[in-house]
Amino acid sequence: MKKTRNILMALFTGFLLVAAIMYICGEFMQIDMTVFDNPSKQQLFLSTTLMILITIGLLPLSLRLFKFSRISADLRLRKADALLRWGSLRLCCLGLLLVVNTFLYYAFSFEPTFGYLAVVTLLCMPFVVPTMNRCEAEVGNGNGNESGNESGNEDGNEDGNENGNENGNENTDNEEANGSHSQL
Repeated sequence: MKKTRNILMALFTGFLLVAAIMYICGEFMQIDMTVFDNPSKQQLFLSTTLMILITIGLLPLSLRLFKFSRISADLRLRKADALLRWGSLRLCCLGLLLVVNTFLYYAFSFEPTFGYLAVVTLLCMPFVVPTMNRCEAEVGNGNGNESGNESGNEDGNEDGNENGNENGNENTDNEEANGSHSQL
């Protein structure tokens, strides 16, 4: 699991670094990255419309990717292998959106639409940071696992719950919420 987390963290950090380098080169070093100096109105309209639609489509898909039943089942069954596959897909979708929108912002001579799309994508990135706790929770090993008694504990009190409910995870919603907020 640690190797998988390290690979996912390298992807996450790599995309952020590429976007940060492009930003530093364009804003502070005044490097001219303009590719389309005087784009036609049709070219600008098509480019912005296409990127808006792609961004609006991929952001919610990437953020909710692990909620789909097939992917969730694959994560519970194959754990680290599936997390590497689906986590890489999620990070690549978000990372490529960030990098492409940042590049297009400079390529179209500071067109603000691409800048806004890059900022929105950047604001979504903290929700998918591949920390160890998040990785374990996504494959069903963390506090948020749905199978309360799979560890062989008959009374279901593995998480310290003294009420003895059927699956022993009465407080998991609060614990999961507290764990994810403490990492941001």
